Amino acid sequence: MANPQHLNLVQQYAAGARGYRLEHLDLRGADLRGLDLADAWLRDTDLSGADLRGCRLVGASAPGTNFSGANLTGADLHGLIGAGTCFDKAILIEASLRAADLYGASLTEADLTQADLTQADLSLVQAKQAIFNGARLARVILFKADLTGADLRNTDLLAAQNVAGANFAEALLPDGYQPVNNPKKARVGRGFWGG
Repeated sequence: MANPQHLNLVQQYAAGARGYRLEHLDLRGADLRGLDLADAWLRDTDLSGADLRGCRLVGASAPGTNFSGANLTGADLHGLIGAGTCFDKAILIEASLRAADLYGASLTEADLTQADLTQADLSLVQAKQAIFNGARLARVILFKADLTGADLRNTDLLAAQNVAGANFAEALLPDGYQPVNNPKKARVGRGFWGG
């Protein structure tokens, strides 16, 4: 469970106290619903299993932060700097990740149903079995992203800015979408990397 002193620091920050960084904190399983943590420095903080529904993390810097299993439903992560961040099995339903930098992040089995990822950088992400159903992907960068088995149905994947080298093996793709470097015509991207 969350360290009570660390939880107190976050609550003070959300109430307007500034001048310190919220890094290396243990906030596992904490109830942080609706808190305003905009522009917070959350480097290497453990938020696994935390309840962050409706939380505001606009412009927050969170490299190396662990959001695995956290509930971020409806959270605003616009412009989040989250390179190398872990969102494995996180719930990001209807979350805003517009212009977020998630370079090299892990989104394995994350639920991003109807999330807004417009202009987000998902280069080199590991998003195996992730659910993107209904997500907005306009101008998203998926350079060398691993989307093995991901659910990309009902998305605007055609409007993605860069999908070069992305792995769509076994992914459920939007109707009519065909990865440019995948010679198969099937709706499911089987054997994309020759497997």
